[in-house]
Amino acid sequence: MSEMDWQSGEPRLEHVFDVRINFKDRWQWGPIHPGGPSHGYTSVKDGLVRGPRLNGRVVDVSGADWPVVRSDGVVELNAHYMLEADDGARIYIRNMGYVYGARPAEGDRPARPGYFRCTPYFRAPDGPHEWLNRTVILGAGERHPDPAGDYSLFRYWAVA
Repeated sequence: MSEMDWQSGEPRLEHVFDVRINFKDRWQWGPIHPGGPSHGYTSVKDGLVRGPRLNGRVVDVSGADWPVVRSDGVVELNAHYMLEADDGARIYIRNMGYVYGARPAEGDRPARPGYFRCTPYFRAPDGPHEWLNRTVILGAGERHPDPAGDYSLFRYWAVA
């Protein structure tokens, strides 16, 4: 493939859906070995899926994130849970990514969201949602650790 051919195939992003995940429990422990990372568990309570290509809900208590909290402050996400489309189709999602650099608001200093990016993989049944099985998806997240309702928001784009 020539350089010219490569440039004509530049990827573009298409917004496909957003997800709000409400969480039930958060635990953190470790490190397991001296100097090693800490580990965590964040259970999924429920949530909503809305967008131009997928609408539905996060299936209640269908999974969790098992993050690794590294000594450099980077959190490695490893989440597994289920979505249910409005037509009843069940869709498995494995979402892996990185979170770092967030800073909470203090005094006059505003909060900084930091870096929160992920790459989900899906297992969808044949039919209207099977496009998820063969499409590279990128996500950006935003954490809301509110004691009255701990949740995260995700926006997903298909790489076209």
